[in-house]
Amino acid sequence: MARQRPDSADGAGSNQLWFLPPAGQETQRRALTRERVVTEALAAIAEHGVDALSMRALATRLDVVPGALYRHVRNKEQLHDLVLDGLLAEVDTRLERNAAWTGQITELAHRLRAVLEAHPGIAGLLKTRDPLGPHSLALAEAFLAPLHEAGLPPREAGLAYSLVYGFILGFALDGPSSVNEQRVRDTGTRSELHAFLRALPPERFPTLVAVGEHVWVDNRDERFTTGLATILHGLDTARPSADEGAAPADRR
Repeated sequence: MARQRPDSADGAGSNQLWFLPPAGQETQRRALTRERVVTEALAAIAEHGVDALSMRALATRLDVVPGALYRHVRNKEQLHDLVLDGLLAEVDTRLERNAAWTGQITELAHRLRAVLEAHPGIAGLLKTRDPLGPHSLALAEAFLAPLHEAGLPPREAGLAYSLVYGFILGFALDGPSSVNEQRVRDTGTRSELHAFLRALPPERFPTLVAVGEHVWVDNRDERFTTGLATILHGLDTARPSADEGAAPADRR
């Protein structure tokens, strides 16, 4: 009986299995897309902060050469804009339109603050960029609609939006992990600070001695709520009444 040659069809087929990648391995490397770049950038910020985000670091994280990123984003500035828009998508802009306009703004402000404080460094990035992506625009629309519907003239509505938005960003910049917040949250450090204030020369710092310990306290949520309420109360007081008609809308 003739011996079967090792290089027969069956043998060759079997041997080839050793040189073929496991099923699916050829598609294991995920295709690089703009969505994947942004998602990975957001994950990097969550882990290491916004200051650690760079094109080179992101490329390393994605296991690609830096040049591959530029097929999906023009530069670092566009990456920042895309990241900001992706993050602002986390803000729920759905509001109860039958609620008072101040209540709508308050609800939206708390939602934005929560998202910003969940991503340290993003508030600072927003101060340097003016993103105009779909989610950024949706957020601006959500803030402006109650102000406009409350009867604020266009110019005043724009000023009110900038005031409220700036307050939220400024508050988030001094986040829970900042030095000042950590100082007042620590019971021992806060007690030492209050004792220091009470021991100041009363003839030179009478007001600090009297009320200083009520300034440096662990009341971050109360400060935000009170500050926002004060702004909205001022806007509500200043807005034209219904019997004034639409005349104020022509003011410049």
